Amino acid sequence: MASRVEAQAPVLTRAQLFYALFLLATLNGFVGMAVRAVEGVGWALAAWDLFGISAILWVALLAGLKILGQDEGTEAPRRTDWIIAVLLVLAALLPTAPASTAALTVASCWAAFTALRGSPLRRAAIIFLAMTGAILWGRLVLAGFSRPLLDIDAYFVAGTLGVPHQGNMLWSADGATRIIVAPGCSSMQGMSLAIVFWATVNQYFGVPLSWRALGYLVAALAATILVNVLRMGAMLHWPEHFDAIHHGWGMQIAMWTTLALVGAICLFGARRELAASL
Repeated sequence: MASRVEAQAPVLTRAQLFYALFLLATLNGFVGMAVRAVEGVGWALAAWDLFGISAILWVALLAGLKILGQDEGTEAPRRTDWIIAVLLVLAALLPTAPASTAALTVASCWAAFTALRGSPLRRAAIIFLAMTGAILWGRLVLAGFSRPLLDIDAYFVAGTLGVPHQGNMLWSADGATRIIVAPGCSSMQGMSLAIVFWATVNQYFGVPLSWRALGYLVAALAATILVNVLRMGAMLHWPEHFDAIHHGWGMQIAMWTTLALVGAICLFGARRELAASL
């Protein structure tokens, strides 16, 4: 009986195929981000900044691959899986990283839709789908709808700190300093990363989707917006340190504070499942 089962086992399982596809497409998307980082600040600073790739994305990549590596299923790849695999490899060969991320979106959507509920393949696919939002789709949304989104960011700053604003322009309380909320200061990228970490934690520890889980997602998004609001408020309050707050130590403090808050909120939300896994 054992030899008969072994003879029927596929050479390559469906989970193993998507493991390779997800890894290839994600790393290809990372390469594009790394190239832009190196061109902007050089090799040394780019390496210190993880080549412009958030630590959340690296954690999500490792978590997704580990989940897939635990899949003990023997389901063979379907015909559509192979079609998607060919398209993804072709996209990876193109000299533009967004093509790979778009292909990763298709592959992760298909895997999540066709895999069994709660299976490692579906859980990993959800993580990689969330990653595409931070790598590509969030940026495209910000580029296409930058004006209303940046106006909303300015509105949050003005409402929280009690300073005047018009559109995406903000003034200090005394009117002496004015800043313009640019795409680089938008909360959109931080929010997309918060979604990635929330999805990663929930899928890795098997947290069921519920109103409670969604509440922790809202809390993580709110923390991201709050840190960004305080950073922009600091630019208004201390204009003499604008460059340091915008590009230097201020950006680093905001980035790591956001990471700590989002991580703490998401892990606290998964505390029951986390405790059960220990």
